[in-house]
Amino acid sequence: MLVAHDEVGTLRLIRETLGQFAECEVDSTPSAEYAFELALQRRYALFLFGLGLPLISGELLYELLSKAYPYCHPGARTCPGVVYIADAAQANRAEELRREARVKGVLLKPLSIDRILDRVKGSVALREERATFSP
Repeated sequence: MLVAHDEVGTLRLIRETLGQFAECEVDSTPSAEYAFELALQRRYALFLFGLGLPLISGELLYELLSKAYPYCHPGARTCPGVVYIADAAQANRAEELRREARVKGVLLKPLSIDRILDRVKGSVALREERATFSP
């Protein structure tokens, strides 16, 4: 899984959540340009992109990858799906994006572990054991 978001705290929460509860490797970066390079070098099951990435928005990054991904990965007919990460100010755009077939979901901030896992299930395997927290 590849995660690109400009806030380091958001990257850390997603990376640690998926590392603990999902059976996948997670690459993360605050740079859309580096995310593009990684996606062309490695195969991924799912992308998580921030809508407000600087220089290249998450939407544009995914559109570019949709065109290039099948040419860089033999046997890949399409680009993996995407989950967008959005702020409250981007909620209207998030509603529009949910209608697209390739979009697996939109995570609105503030993020929670349960919502992150809910958006990625079906694209990556989740571990059976769940940590329980008691006060």
